[in-house]
Amino acid sequence: MLIQLTVENILSFKTAVTFSMLAINSDSSHRKRLAVDEAGKDRSVLPIAAIYGANAAGKSNLIRAIAFARDLVVEGTRSNQLIPINVFRLANSNQTPSKFEFKFTYKKAFYSYGFTLNSKQILEEWLYGIPQGKKMEVLFFERSTAKNGAVKVEYGASLRGRKNGSRESFLNFIAKGTRPNQLFLTEAVDRNVKNLVDVLKWFDDSLIIIPAEARCIGLEFGIMHDKEFTQFLSDFLKSSGTGIDSIEVDEVTLDLDELPDSITRELRQQFAEADEDSVMMVENVYGNRYFLAKGERDNISLMQIKTNHLHENGKLMKFSIDEESDGTQRLINLIPALFILHYDSEKVILLDELDRRLHPLLSRQFLDFYLQYMSNRNNNQIIFTTHDTNLLNLELLRRDEIWFVEKDKEGSSNLYSLAEFRIRPDLKIGKGYLNGRFGAIPFFGNIERLGWFKSEVDDTLSPSPVA
Repeated sequence: MLIQLTVENILSFKTAVTFSMLAINSDSSHRKRLAVDEAGKDRSVLPIAAIYGANAAGKSNLIRAIAFARDLVVEGTRSNQLIPINVFRLANSNQTPSKFEFKFTYKKAFYSYGFTLNSKQILEEWLYGIPQGKKMEVLFFERSTAKNGAVKVEYGASLRGRKNGSRESFLNFIAKGTRPNQLFLTEAVDRNVKNLVDVLKWFDDSLIIIPAEARCIGLEFGIMHDKEFTQFLSDFLKSSGTGIDSIEVDEVTLDLDELPDSITRELRQQFAEADEDSVMMVENVYGNRYFLAKGERDNISLMQIKTNHLHENGKLMKFSIDEESDGTQRLINLIPALFILHYDSEKVILLDELDRRLHPLLSRQFLDFYLQYMSNRNNNQIIFTTHDTNLLNLELLRRDEIWFVEKDKEGSSNLYSLAEFRIRPDLKIGKGYLNGRFGAIPFFGNIERLGWFKSEVDDTLSPSPVA
């Protein structure tokens, strides 16, 4: 579970900001859903968090910053490649390194992992943790880079071992071979340092990021091969008033020259040159979505999602997914996240713009289902950005589960929780937010200053047209 996150000098975040999923012990609301003692004795963890703020305040930038860090850990970098860090650009001179620090639990162990960097090199990197069954925090490794470029890596006993120096010699060999633009964690796991595998696995498997316009790539395969998922998807769509009775995938086998005309020549050529067992999701300018899988002898399986609606004669009629409304398509692509949260464990889903194209009641139903059927034993979390003030409700969310992002006069994003405000239990949070009580709302200028409209005074002073 994500415990705490700190970012600095990335996108619109100039100074360090910290986002926390630790529950405030003094808040007694919705206590049954907390992961009790997950972060240590008397330190419970929240299963959900909502992030509010005006357009361009930095909500999505927080998600993007986490996505950047995840990709850097999981994918690594290439030789002689600049690190694609997008720093805060509204300062006269910005020499401050960018910083990321994640505190999380995974497989009953606690980890604190972070690094500082610029576009050329990793300047610092550290990993501390409390292994499963232990009580004291231990050092795994610390990496530092001197001004002359010299790199030093220190190892804790939990990583280097205690018996002889063979493991430390191997770690030194890895450290020496780690490029300046590469994380030691990534390099060490690639070199099979098993003590660090779970740390990288948390970033790779547990941390799931869903951008605002994301499409679920494996949706077709999931519908075709997982009956439980297909039933879950169909039932949720049916209960959501979409008019959909069930969902399935049509699959046909074609030659390359039999692909639909709407698939461009470039994509045809790209798929013709692809290896056997390659897969590709294609969405053309008309909104048609296809999933292609290349088989033996260049045979191509073309899969397309079909929704079934009940005809007045009692029979089911098929529709392609692109014939459904934008909101229904959005919901179809979000339900897999809900399925993961319901059936899987130790997943942290970061969802940008939950309410995008969804009716407010549908956004509420989505969260209600998660909170109603979640188990605090599976240690899942969902963190989402939204503008939907209907979700700003203390009957749904705790105060420490509601966060705001606001830009200051310098254009730097700040992050703070509703728990920092003293409010009455009966206060209507949504109304207070729109009234500016908690900040993080748009500031509008006087539209008349744009000069687009003539005022009544101007009209009376203007000469009458000549008849």
